[in-house]
Amino acid sequence: MEKKHLTSNENTESSELQEAKKSPEKTEKTNHSRKTSDTPEKKRSLTRKGKHTLLSSGITLLVIAAVVLLNIIATTLTEKVPGLTADITALKSFQLDEQSISIAEHMDKKVEITFLSEKNTYIELDPYCKQTAYVAEGLSRYSGGNISVRYLDLVKNPTFADNFKDKELASTDVVITCGENHQILSASDLYHFDYYYGNYQYIVSSQSEQMIDNAIVNVSSEEITNTVIITDNCAEDYSYFKSMLNNNGYKVTELSLVSETIPEDTDLVIIYAPTRDYSENAVQRLRDFLNNNGKYGKNLLFASDSQDADLPNLDKLLDEYGMKIEHSLAFETDTTRIVNGSSTYYDGIMCYYYSDLYTENSGESPTPVITGYSRPVTLTGQNAKALLVLSEKSGDCPYSATEDNWDFNEAITGKECVMAQGAVGTDNASSTIVVSGTFKVFTSGYLGSQYGNRAYFTTMLADLNHRTVSNISVAEKVITEYDLNIDKQTAFNLGFVTYAFIPIVILGIGFIVFLVRRNK
Repeated sequence: MEKKHLTSNENTESSELQEAKKSPEKTEKTNHSRKTSDTPEKKRSLTRKGKHTLLSSGITLLVIAAVVLLNIIATTLTEKVPGLTADITALKSFQLDEQSISIAEHMDKKVEITFLSEKNTYIELDPYCKQTAYVAEGLSRYSGGNISVRYLDLVKNPTFADNFKDKELASTDVVITCGENHQILSASDLYHFDYYYGNYQYIVSSQSEQMIDNAIVNVSSEEITNTVIITDNCAEDYSYFKSMLNNNGYKVTELSLVSETIPEDTDLVIIYAPTRDYSENAVQRLRDFLNNNGKYGKNLLFASDSQDADLPNLDKLLDEYGMKIEHSLAFETDTTRIVNGSSTYYDGIMCYYYSDLYTENSGESPTPVITGYSRPVTLTGQNAKALLVLSEKSGDCPYSATEDNWDFNEAITGKECVMAQGAVGTDNASSTIVVSGTFKVFTSGYLGSQYGNRAYFTTMLADLNHRTVSNISVAEKVITEYDLNIDKQTAFNLGFVTYAFIPIVILGIGFIVFLVRRNK
């Protein structure tokens, strides 16, 4: 009998037949699935699924693109249209004053604000530094490109300091330049400081917006006032006052009347705390300067030493302008007018403005000027007028006073004058002498204080020298730990956008997508 050998195909078919016999239902299902896997309905289902996946992916990409595009548009608009930005801090510490906005919008020259640190380094020093940076950048946005801001590391760019060889620049300084004019604002110019336990210094408020505004106006101005400081017999430091003058557009030089004459183009002469009298020839040079060949129109600021000094020749010049500096000290007994921290009746006294002559730009309630040890100024002529006085409870104590010949209560005469001015000239022009009973009001501790010294004297000198008053008055900014809290209305608006508007928009988009998918 002949044997038959099965091939592999035959074996496979045989196995399938045997399996089919054992499980006919399974075989039927398998065959049915083979038949239906390629049906038109299945193909259409797969096609619809692919379209839905593609549509979902497309919508997702569109939403992402829209968010990115919206951020780009928002960033561009806030840079081009600064009014679209908003300060949501409770105290509006980062919001520009209307005066600042006006200065920026009307600036027609190129002004550059340079911070002498990298941006992140500077703004991380203190919240107040961040506020200063925001002020500068806000002014830039409103200026239409005329005010620019840059951050420059002095260590990496040492050549920058070569432009200011007579200055010692610090990393916290801010330099404002316009052409060849410049002004350097130090930390003491930008902020008011206090001390914690006498040795730790910290910022209590910021006047950076006001100072930057003034600096921009000053450096962009073409007004130059030639100023001379007389160095004869002066033992006090006037560097801070000189720096303030330079920063406000006064071209300051120094000379000695012993060997030099006052240049004809000089507008303002300053005598600062003389400890000894000038010679008759020196005083005559001052007199000739003020007379100006009969044309007048000159100014002199006399800041007396608070210590007693015998100055007969200078006294004659002051008398010609209707004023006299007494040989005594003014004192104040009204404790509400004595600055906290002062332990005497003679120092740290808030003065009253006897005249509103130089306060018209200081607002409805101008900040008082603070004075140190000061000699009283007496008016002796009709053309003289008081500028700053003490209270009704003030008086003066002669340098020669003793317990036997002086009574404290009887010396209280009221309204002791500590600053006055007198004028000599014609109806068309006159020369003016301003007399201060002390030089201390022009020192850094007083000019750099939170009181009105800087604003008042800046306005005074600008008015006397027929300059545009650049003393912009902007409220100081105080940043507290609660300053990032937002007001109720802003909180409500943000909450509505976050918890209602955005979810509703998302649900609306989802519903639209659902309808689109359902109808396809």
